[in-house]
Amino acid sequence: MHAATRKGMWLVAFANGILLFGYGLSLPFFTIYLISRRHLPPAMAGLVVALAGLSRCVSSALSGELADSFGRKNVMMWGLFSQIVAMFALGLCVAFNVQAGWVLTCYFFTTFLGAFFRPAANAWVTDHTTLKERVEAFGMIRIGLNIGWALGPAVGGFLVRYSFSLAFYLTALLYATTILYLGRMIKDRTSKSKRRVRKPSFVAMLGALADTRLARICLYVVMITAVNSQLVVGLSIHCKQYLQMPEYFIGWFFTINGLVVVFLQYGASKVMAKMRLSTAMFWGCALYAIGFGSVGFFSTFGWIALGVFLAGIGELIVSPGEQTLVSNIASRETRGRYLGLLMVFYNMGSALGFFVAGLLGDYVAPHYLPGPWLIVGAVALLAGVGFWRMRYVLSAEEDGKQTAPIPIKKDTITLN
Repeated sequence: MHAATRKGMWLVAFANGILLFGYGLSLPFFTIYLISRRHLPPAMAGLVVALAGLSRCVSSALSGELADSFGRKNVMMWGLFSQIVAMFALGLCVAFNVQAGWVLTCYFFTTFLGAFFRPAANAWVTDHTTLKERVEAFGMIRIGLNIGWALGPAVGGFLVRYSFSLAFYLTALLYATTILYLGRMIKDRTSKSKRRVRKPSFVAMLGALADTRLARICLYVVMITAVNSQLVVGLSIHCKQYLQMPEYFIGWFFTINGLVVVFLQYGASKVMAKMRLSTAMFWGCALYAIGFGSVGFFSTFGWIALGVFLAGIGELIVSPGEQTLVSNIASRETRGRYLGLLMVFYNMGSALGFFVAGLLGDYVAPHYLPGPWLIVGAVALLAGVGFWRMRYVLSAEEDGKQTAPIPIKKDTITLN
C-alpha cells in the first residue's frame, strides 16, 4: 500500500475511533439503563434495542445510495451533525427523567441517524484502494474502531454508575469533534465537483439483491452479526441478571474485545491478504462459535473473558472480510449501494441478535444457563460454512487470491 493511501486510511480509522469511543461511553449501557432505572424486563429491553436497530437498516440503505450520488464526505458530515442533535436530546431526557416515550423516541432517532456514517466512509475507503489492498485497509479501520471500543466502555462503565445523562452529553461532544476533524483532513472528489456519479434510485437499490452473490453474503452477515451482538445485550443480561456482576466488569469485557482487535488486527489482515477470504471467514466464524459457545459454562470473570477473547479473534477476521467481499464484487458506480445494503443486513442481524438475546435470557437461561450460548455457537458455525461455500461463486481475485497483477485505475486520495 502506497504511503499516501495508508495515510488516508489512518485518517479515516482515527475518525472511526473517536466515534466508537463516544458510542462506547453511553449506548452499550442503554439496556442496563432500561432494566435498572426504568425497570423493564430483559425481553422488553431487548425488543426496544432490536426495534431501534431495525431503523438503522433504513438509514444504512439511504446512506449508501446517497453517497453514490452526492459524495461520500457530504453524507458523512450531515449524518454526524444530525446525530449530535439527537444524542444531546437523549441526554436531556435522561437527565430530567421525562416520560419513557420521549426517552425511547430520542434513542430511536439516535440509532437511526448513527447509521449514516459507516456506509459512506466504507465507500470512500473502497474508492482509494485496490482489490488486494482492501483487506489491509478495512483492517486499519477496524483498529481505529476498536481502540475506541476498548476505551469507551471501560470509561462508560464507571461513568454510568453516577450519571447516564453525562455519558450521552460526552458522546455528542465527541461526535462534534469528529466533524471538525474530518472536515479539515479529507476531501471527496465527487462532493468537491458537486457532480453526481449517478442519480439515486431506491428501487434499483433493492434490485441489487438480484445479484445472488451479494444476497448470500448478506444472509451470512445477518447470522454472524446476530452472534456478535450477544456481546452487548446477551452478555449484559447473562452477567448482570444471572451472575450479579457489577457494570464495570461488563465494561471490561467490551474493552477486552476491543483490545484484541487493536493489537492483533494489523497482523491478522496481513495473513488474510495471503488467504482466500472464504477460508478466513470460515475460521473467523469457528472462533466465534468456540468463544461465545463456551460463555454459558463459566461464572467467573477470567473464564468469561477468555471466551470474549476468542470471539474477538473471530471478529477481527470476519468484519474486514465481509466488507472486502462486498467491495470486491461491486462496480465503482454501485460501491455505496452495495456497502449500504451490507450495513442494512448488518444492522438487521444486530437487531435480531438483540431481540433473541432477550428471549433467550428470559426463557432458555432460567432452565439451562449454557443453552443460549450453545445456540449462538451453532449459528456461528452455520454462517462459517456458508462463507466457505462462497468460493464456488467468486473469482480468485474476488476471493482475495490474486494470481497475477490486475491493472486497476485507482482514485487519488486528496487530503487538505
